Amino acid sequence: MKLLRAVITGGGIAAFFFFSWILQLLWNSILFEQLQLVPTQVTYWQSAGLWFFVIILFAWTGIGVPSGFRKKWRTYD
Repeated sequence: MKLLRAVITGGGIAAFFFFSWILQLLWNSILFEQLQLVPTQVTYWQSAGLWFFVIILFAWTGIGVPSGFRKKWRTYD
């Protein structure tokens, strides 16, 4: 588990840009071309911004936070 955590944390920035690219491909191929739900395609930087806002939106769930930190955080209530 520690090895997996080290790989994810070490490649976090690269993973962010990789998933931004994946999000751009999915958005443009599914929502724009196939379903025609949106009028324009998104650029790479727009998809990176969208991915960033999704990360901020769901940061409160605590996914990826060590369990000891969550227990310590809850004891301060």
